[in-house]
Amino acid sequence: MKRTIQFLCLAVMLFTAQNALAGGLFVPLGGVRNTGRAGAGVVSTRDPNAVAYNPALIALTEGHQLLVDVEWAMLQLEFQRAPQVEQNGSLTTFQKVENQAAGIAIPQVLFTTDFGSDQFGLGVGVFPPNAAPAAFPADGAQRYQVINMANTLAFTTELAFAWRPHPRFAIGAGIQNVTFVFKGTGIASTYFGVLASAEDPDMDSVITVDASDYFTLSANFGIWAEPFDGFEIAASFQLFSDHESRNGSFKGALPNHYVYERSQLIGSHMDMTISLPWSLKFGLRYQYKNIFDIEVDGWYTAWSRQKEINIYPHDAWLITNALVDDIHVGNFTIPRNMKDVGGVSIGADYHVIPEKLTLRAGFLYESGAADEYNYSTFMYDNHKFAPTIGLSYNFMFEKLDLRLDFAFAHVHQLPMTVTEGNFKQYNLVYPEKAVVTNNGEYKSFYDFIGLGVNLMFH
Repeated sequence: MKRTIQFLCLAVMLFTAQNALAGGLFVPLGGVRNTGRAGAGVVSTRDPNAVAYNPALIALTEGHQLLVDVEWAMLQLEFQRAPQVEQNGSLTTFQKVENQAAGIAIPQVLFTTDFGSDQFGLGVGVFPPNAAPAAFPADGAQRYQVINMANTLAFTTELAFAWRPHPRFAIGAGIQNVTFVFKGTGIASTYFGVLASAEDPDMDSVITVDASDYFTLSANFGIWAEPFDGFEIAASFQLFSDHESRNGSFKGALPNHYVYERSQLIGSHMDMTISLPWSLKFGLRYQYKNIFDIEVDGWYTAWSRQKEINIYPHDAWLITNALVDDIHVGNFTIPRNMKDVGGVSIGADYHVIPEKLTLRAGFLYESGAADEYNYSTFMYDNHKFAPTIGLSYNFMFEKLDLRLDFAFAHVHQLPMTVTEGNFKQYNLVYPEKAVVTNNGEYKSFYDFIGLGVNLMFH
């Protein structure tokens, strides 16, 4: 069993090497069973999903449980850039761009054990956030915001403990390592004020950034109580993580303009910093015998900690330019100015055939984290509404119970129209001439479909 768990955890870490972050944001779902309940699981979870949702619930799990599931995530995102009035008075229009990245599999492996007692529990697992990849045309109207973020990833490895000193009360905590890898491609302008225009493709320089932080400690904590028969309350807290990549790499393709025919880019290393938020969740659950339960969860996530992404090149220069002096590639900041978000979800299970077939459904709402002035194809997160459905079927054997899970969630984001945008192109040479590129209309939604297996060893 131990070797099997080690192998599965390694497989997830390798598999998530292609798990993308949605504009640096995560959809508030996770685990196939709880996705079917719209994420309402901070009170009701009785399987290894407790490691991520609320470590106190590990003390309520039974036997030795191994959970392996995978969700397929797809993002539909389109951007119609607003027409732009040029300096000469002419009007430039742009073609609509859409996300070109395919869907992606999001796996997780989690294990819990009760040590054969009713008081203690241990959990361990590897799990990524729920997100979907984004990639756009290299010559599209969004190119100064982002071209490709499809290979950016994050996942958490956790070891958690729980204690149930009284049948109606439990606490738990987990220590985590959060791995974050930022891989992005975008366009910088080298327009220097004459001989072209601010968005002349011949003045474009394709920039690729690769920065990693494999070891950053974090933690989560949880509490659960059943003050009255059938009524339960619980809360969990996820600590923030601040990531600092040392000696990452970047590459720059030189512009096609004749001014840069003999140019050379010196330097290829950089540092980068980015912050991820803390989050507080709480919930109330009512269970009626072994027929149905209903749970209402709320949460607050401090995305305002992520004000910007900072990139610090190591002594990088663009030299031997025809009409321009040597250019020092200085530090640059990707503005985020994100907002804290709040959300609420309601989820329910109905046991059609007790201990065999369970149907579930849910609905969630979460406010948007993206700042309206910096909303872009690099950061798209508006008010979200999500109906969800799911089911589980149990096969019971002498020493093993096997549960199969299925879930589907449609996460609709309200459209966003930006008229006074502040997301400017990055101009290496003449930053004063950088133009705003994020005005326009944005439409997006996610679809998640998941399958999972939970094994309980008696």
